[in-house]
Amino acid sequence: MATKVKIDARKIVIDIRAGMSDTALMNKYSLSAQGLQSAFGKLLDAGILKPSDLEDRMPEAPRTVDFAIYRCPACGMPQFTKFDECPQCGIIVSKYKKAKEDRLTLASKTTESAPVKESASAPLVPSVRDDVRTVVEGKTAATTVTISREDAMFRGNPQRTGFYDAAAVKQLTELKWKFKTGGWVSTSPAVTKAGAFFGSLDGNLYLVDARTGQEKWIYSTGTSIYSSCAVTGSTVVFGGLDGNLHVLSEKTGEPILKFPTGGPIYSSPLVLFRLAYFGSLDSQVYAVDITSGATRWSFKTGGPVYSSPAADAGRIIIGSMDGNVYGLDITGGRELWRFKTEGPVTTAIAMAGNFAYFGSGDGNFYALEAATGQEKWRFQAEDKITSCPAVRADVVYFGSADCLVYAVEARTGLERWRFETGSAVYSSPAVAENMIYFGSGDRFLYALDAGKGQEVWKFKAGRPIYSAPCVAQDTVFVGSDDGYVYAIA
Repeated sequence: MATKVKIDARKIVIDIRAGMSDTALMNKYSLSAQGLQSAFGKLLDAGILKPSDLEDRMPEAPRTVDFAIYRCPACGMPQFTKFDECPQCGIIVSKYKKAKEDRLTLASKTTESAPVKESASAPLVPSVRDDVRTVVEGKTAATTVTISREDAMFRGNPQRTGFYDAAAVKQLTELKWKFKTGGWVSTSPAVTKAGAFFGSLDGNLYLVDARTGQEKWIYSTGTSIYSSCAVTGSTVVFGGLDGNLHVLSEKTGEPILKFPTGGPIYSSPLVLFRLAYFGSLDSQVYAVDITSGATRWSFKTGGPVYSSPAADAGRIIIGSMDGNVYGLDITGGRELWRFKTEGPVTTAIAMAGNFAYFGSGDGNFYALEAATGQEKWRFQAEDKITSCPAVRADVVYFGSADCLVYAVEARTGLERWRFETGSAVYSSPAVAENMIYFGSGDRFLYALDAGKGQEVWKFKAGRPIYSAPCVAQDTVFVGSDDGYVYAIA
């Protein structure tokens, strides 16, 4: 059995990107040729290197190298040094591990053999509002804002409700295709007639045929992509960890413009009337003209902005790592209100009826009056919440790091049901007809009866699923940390 060698991942990555030869790398880190090949493979798996970083180098081989790479046990984000609090998701590592051990101990004492769950049909749940896919009513705008059904964006609509006006996949019939990228796929696919658009930690944004999975074009940013794209008109808009908002041609993938910010962009842009609204880790919320690149307005929060904005009734609502949720005037970025939680707010806020729904790192799920920011109710989960909510009729669905997905009444916050998975749920639920879909760190994509919380089917990927599913064209599209995007029907 080969002896594993421990080396500093940060140093070898710097040397690789600086162009150090394979021979020099082997000499510096006391590696054999096989060890160096192993190092390349492990860095690719971690999403730290891209395939393009290793062009003209030796091919991959069995893994015989250990790196000083530390992963958050909750969100999986790789870091080069040990940490007590994850800089990505904000969990306290020791508390998270202790809570997980306690749950496993309790489960081992109380678990009984469960009967096989049968698929149960439920009546079609009416939509929050019939126009949720197509209309944003603007009190400050002169006319009603109409969103074309040919557009696609994160969470399905400007209100970020996670509702997809599409036929539900009620039975797992086939894996239509899977498409391999060079890194984790944490983004949510956006699907239009042109195809399925998605980014990867390999630094590329892809367009593939939604029916066959055949690649149409690739655009490289050079840095990882966590931001899910908005497809509107003839353009594709998304953010990168390079700090740029990228605007591409939908047809060719050619760049139209880049808008630089002062920090990486995890936020998924909302595009209305050729204006892109999004946050950046420079703590700003921006409104940018995607035709000219001009800044319409910007708003400074008290911390990095991972959250993706929602829009309705002349308002933008967005969260920040400072623990606040902000209500802003959509036309000028003026602060209308702010609401303080006790943890970071990294999710997209869902707006439905007159309410704004979201979870926080403090473990609470909140409902606010969208017009005033006044709290209407809160629901306490057993761990932090970074899953964006889905809203359908009178029910709100969301996941938590406690391994559960909850369904609560939209007006009262009373629990309807809960469903337990085998790991943390950072994936954001998607709803179509009477079905709800979400991924888990246990590698499964789950499909539940939305009314009863009963499992209908599940699909296993190669690694955790933190991507938010998208439902379109009689298919569920989702990414995984195994580097694949799956199309399931």
